[in-house]
Amino acid sequence: MRIDEVGLPAQVRGEGLETPALPSTPLRNKATQREPNVTHEHEPNAEAEGGPENDRSLPDAADAPVHATAEESDAPPWSQDEEQRPTARILVVQMGHCFRTSGATGTPGEQTLVKAVADACAEELGKPGPPGREFWHLRVIKADEPVEQYAGDAFVAFHCDGSTNQNARGASVGYRNAAGQSLAQAWKHAYEQHGWSGGFRDDNYTENLKKYYGTRIAIEAGNQRAFIAECGFLTNRDDKALLTGPGGVNRVVRALFDALGI
Repeated sequence: MRIDEVGLPAQVRGEGLETPALPSTPLRNKATQREPNVTHEHEPNAEAEGGPENDRSLPDAADAPVHATAEESDAPPWSQDEEQRPTARILVVQMGHCFRTSGATGTPGEQTLVKAVADACAEELGKPGPPGREFWHLRVIKADEPVEQYAGDAFVAFHCDGSTNQNARGASVGYRNAAGQSLAQAWKHAYEQHGWSGGFRDDNYTENLKKYYGTRIAIEAGNQRAFIAECGFLTNRDDKALLTGPGGVNRVVRALFDALGI
């Protein structure tokens, strides 16, 4: 077994998490009229969660360059031999924007997709693995959790992008240090190998992504291998088909596990 959730609380195992009810377009418009241009970074003592989809003051993600394939990274590979290995590792998966109903709530459909990704992580890690494979616990967290929930051996926040330009597409990653960069680049290459054909945006392509608070908190909690994955544009027909069509969720998850060597 690659995961042992015995004794873990339900929120750690990802149990009891219902699929979020996303606001309809009329409700979203009504909220916008009541609080124009409100984003999570404008809430008291808060920062932007990542991605420009709720912040009209930031450049549209569509303005960033897109590359046909994942670029090579100059980050040194993360050497696990240099670590004092615990008996089990902890993978922290954050569901981007879940379960917010105000502030930065994400691109329409984003919460539903990243919830499905988290569920697939739990299902995949619950399967028996070959002998000798590393032993991992999984902790699934929502958009806003206490700092101790971010502690572990690897952290990834899953998101999807959106743009008013329906032609904009591409996945991207954000990180804060060499350890995060190394894991993020490994995910990009694995994502491509598993069939992602939408191309890739530059790393950290918006100011919001650079200051994304999830990676900051993870590193503060000692979880150095931390990155955010923008898995593609739900507002683009081709990216959406890759993300929501057969094998789309599994592609996201399998890329992460390959990057971690799970």
